[in-house]
Amino acid sequence: MRMLRLLSMAAQAEGILLRRQSANMGRSAVLGLLAAGFGVTMLALLQLAAWLWLEERQGAIQATLLIALGDGLVALVLLLLARGRTDPVAEEALRLRSQSLSLLTTPSAIRPEWEKLALDVGLLLIERLRRPKP
Repeated sequence: MRMLRLLSMAAQAEGILLRRQSANMGRSAVLGLLAAGFGVTMLALLQLAAWLWLEERQGAIQATLLIALGDGLVALVLLLLARGRTDPVAEEALRLRSQSLSLLTTPSAIRPEWEKLALDVGLLLIERLRRPKP
């Protein structure tokens, strides 16, 4: 019975981990695309206005160089914001899954053939949970 509980815990932890990881990945992708769209539009308009203003005061070459420097700074800030964050719930689910699976390999009082069968069933469940649903 203990083995089935461990397999169940491992399968549940795997499900939680996969759901959390996919939700975070989707959210990051959508926010990144939105930021890129607004950023490109804003930069195009700001660059035009800034270049016209700087060109009158500094000349065309210096105006272009200053705008390129500003573009580099904006790109750096956006890259820093797009970094992935750690999810404590996903990390706990991963730890629980690893712990449950490691407990399955420790010696137990049940007969070896039943232990192998239970381990095979558990690994099959985990493999099925990992597959994306069509």
